[in-house]
Amino acid sequence: MKLVLLDSHALIHRAYHAVPPNLTSPSGEPTNATYGFTTTLLKVLSDEKPELIAATFDVGRSFRDILYDEYKAHRPPLASDLAPQLARSRDVVDAFGIPAFGKDGYEADDLLGTLARQASARGDIEVVIVTGDSDTFQLITPRVRVLTFGRQIGETIVYDEAAVIKRYGLQPRQLIDFKALKGDPSDNVPGVHGIGEKTATKLLQQFGSLDNIYARLDDVDARTREKLRAGKDAAYASKKLVTIVTDAPIQFDLDACRVAQINYERASALFRELGFRSLLNRLPGNARVETNTPARDAIAPENYHTIDTLAALDQLVARLVSLDAITVDVETTGTNAMRAELVGIAIGAGKGEAYYVPVSSEQPPVSSGQMSFDAPSSATQHARLATRDVIAKLKPIFENARIAKYAHNSKYDALVLAQAGIELRDITFDSIIAAYLIEPSTQSISLKNLVATKFGVEMTEIDALIGKGKNQISMAHVEVAQVSRYACADADFTFRLVEHYQPQLAPHGVEKLFREIEMPLVPALIEIERTGVLLDLDFLRAMSSDLARRLFELEKQIQGMVGAPINVASPQQLADALFTKLQLPAANISRTRTGKISTAADVLDAMRDAHPVVPLILEHRELSKLKGTYVDALPALVHPRTGRVHTSYNQTGTVTGRVSSSDPNLQNIPIRTELGRQVRRAFIAPRGSKLISADYSQVELRILAHITRDPGLLAAFERGEDIHAATAAKLYSVPLDQVTSEMRRVGKAMNFGIAYGITDFGISARTGLSHAESRELMNNYFTQFAGVKEYIENTKREARANGYVQTLLGHRRYFPELKNAAGGNVAARNSAEREAINHPIQGSAADIIKIAMIHLHNELLARKLKSRMTLQVHDELVIECPDDELKVVAPLVRAAMENAYSLEAKLKVDVAVGPNWDEVK
Repeated sequence: MKLVLLDSHALIHRAYHAVPPNLTSPSGEPTNATYGFTTTLLKVLSDEKPELIAATFDVGRSFRDILYDEYKAHRPPLASDLAPQLARSRDVVDAFGIPAFGKDGYEADDLLGTLARQASARGDIEVVIVTGDSDTFQLITPRVRVLTFGRQIGETIVYDEAAVIKRYGLQPRQLIDFKALKGDPSDNVPGVHGIGEKTATKLLQQFGSLDNIYARLDDVDARTREKLRAGKDAAYASKKLVTIVTDAPIQFDLDACRVAQINYERASALFRELGFRSLLNRLPGNARVETNTPARDAIAPENYHTIDTLAALDQLVARLVSLDAITVDVETTGTNAMRAELVGIAIGAGKGEAYYVPVSSEQPPVSSGQMSFDAPSSATQHARLATRDVIAKLKPIFENARIAKYAHNSKYDALVLAQAGIELRDITFDSIIAAYLIEPSTQSISLKNLVATKFGVEMTEIDALIGKGKNQISMAHVEVAQVSRYACADADFTFRLVEHYQPQLAPHGVEKLFREIEMPLVPALIEIERTGVLLDLDFLRAMSSDLARRLFELEKQIQGMVGAPINVASPQQLADALFTKLQLPAANISRTRTGKISTAADVLDAMRDAHPVVPLILEHRELSKLKGTYVDALPALVHPRTGRVHTSYNQTGTVTGRVSSSDPNLQNIPIRTELGRQVRRAFIAPRGSKLISADYSQVELRILAHITRDPGLLAAFERGEDIHAATAAKLYSVPLDQVTSEMRRVGKAMNFGIAYGITDFGISARTGLSHAESRELMNNYFTQFAGVKEYIENTKREARANGYVQTLLGHRRYFPELKNAAGGNVAARNSAEREAINHPIQGSAADIIKIAMIHLHNELLARKLKSRMTLQVHDELVIECPDDELKVVAPLVRAAMENAYSLEAKLKVDVAVGPNWDEVK
């Protein structure tokens, strides 16, 4: 994966000086800096194609201003026409859904350094820092690069370790001492008087570091020696100023940084407000294409009708019952389908023909008056029909399996209608799923973005109706005529998107995947979301109290060992306590910019045995996060009517095809620690029922064995051996019964690492082995499992030749950067190759569990059983099952999952039963 980090302030300042100042919005506000920043953001998204992105901002004075009064003091005040553009640029970042980091006492560079360190330490993320400032070059590592800009807006330069050495003759980390010696006039950093770039470079090339220079001062020529001796305090003071902090009190959150979460509808609305209409087509996935639909004929409001009498509703029903297919789109009071109230229903009867039925549970139906087969107009006052009457008349249409139903995000529409008493049956085409399969690289597959892309039509954004921020109103309070036009256009263009995508399924090789997996999965996901999962709130309350008491005890113990009151959440106070008061060894531990020793989690974990207080601090951090993120947060998400938590499952949110969950993300419930697993104990079955947990056993490795046809892997699975121990036995040339736990750990790292295209660097990070040892292990692995090596090379060739790879079921992932691999960025190409290697494996696992969910859902309904799926987490299904159905359902679950797909290394499922998610056996 690739993470792009935006040095927002540097980019905005650069744009302010690069773009002509006469650029303004329709309202007259200056926009040159905002425009330049936005074009840079769009270019980065287009060129780098990151999966993850975040932005950093300066929010006030930093610790450097306290350390040195003259720090940046020479800079002129912020220009009056730039200040408002800083806020506007933040609006752009927010509109794109990009998480923004700012922290009092720290500069944006410090946050960049911290996020880069945390992300790159995972081993599966490559970081690209986008900036106009060379200060960040010190952060460059094998997994961190810096993208900066030339003299022109469109000119980019990428710096890696080799580029830094070529430009400066120094390693990236030596640039800290380089600036400490020569100073930095742009920030008013003094450095050593009389030492310039050439001398600083020569000294560091000879001695390696500032500390070594001063340790061997007698080896320096007399003239330079005197300058260094006189400027020693200034050198070390400057070093503190120029060292970027990498342990600021912020936390990298992978899910929050996913590009897939960008809100392109909001972004396009902001672009129009700022007058950036020329940039609308540059929104990722929003390039206009030629179509057979003339823009002038795109919206035909004379064929849009508001149904606000029962007589008109009867006429509509008579019209619909004669059709073979209709589109359905609901308007509601919110985005959470389980909590939103129905405001109206839009129905498309064909291209350009749509009807809107406004509903209200409070208003009686209008029995007389204007027959509303009329185009909506601002002069027409439309009534809302009683929900019960609308449901009674439309229910036979929506539940008629003969009439095909089309929608864009059908799961939402079906869930809302289900709350109103309608089962939306025979959903045969969802245009958002079709777009996801046909154009998986499109970053926004919202209805309005696709319509702009395919038909050149800019539809009304929802913000234009309900507003935003503190002035936002409910859709229920918008005039019916406005909502009608909006909703009819949604239903109409959904029909047009279906016509657009339907003939493209087969040429793109995804028709079978669409019709046999993705569309049949929709009813299964609807059922899971409607069912929800029951929580033991008393258990969570008790756990919260226990955690609070334990945290209090830990704080007392820590303070007792330190010998003074301490805020455990403060990195600075921790550093002072550990390395000043307790005098723990600080050798080889990185320092923060203020000279304190780092107290980042990885640093503390490495020194766990240095003092009894360190494990207590780590425990405090773990429990504090567990309490705030899960134990205290989950009860607030319980639905007031059902008493359950209803997560939302998204089948179009990942490039791998995995189903993700949100609001809440139940797939992130921790399981690695005993206390983390206790959170699962709060997920319970109701009285008289049990939870069945069914988890695929090593499904990705079985898929790897199937795809590669490697004899060693297949034989190990056939014999029922512990696959990680079997791998270790081959790697270390020992009998299986002599494999140690450490050997097995390495074997496991190799198996999963290879499946994810990991390098020897990643293996080293996971196992603690040296790079040389990791490289030797990898070579040995490929010798022992030659089929895996052949698969990797074949997959790379396939990706380069076709521009895509696909799963066993045909789910494609495109890699244009590999098909056009001449030149380009080597690191980006290597990252794409690793993802290409993994996609057929991880993507096939995603397809297989989808098939299992479909089979199980259909089987439970066909047998009229009360059991229902309640959770899907990675390779696991959780089913809520009445006690009297256990003997029937448990075997059904196993059969549905193990027979989902025929692999050479047969699928195996571990099935367990218990009163809650943790205590299943």
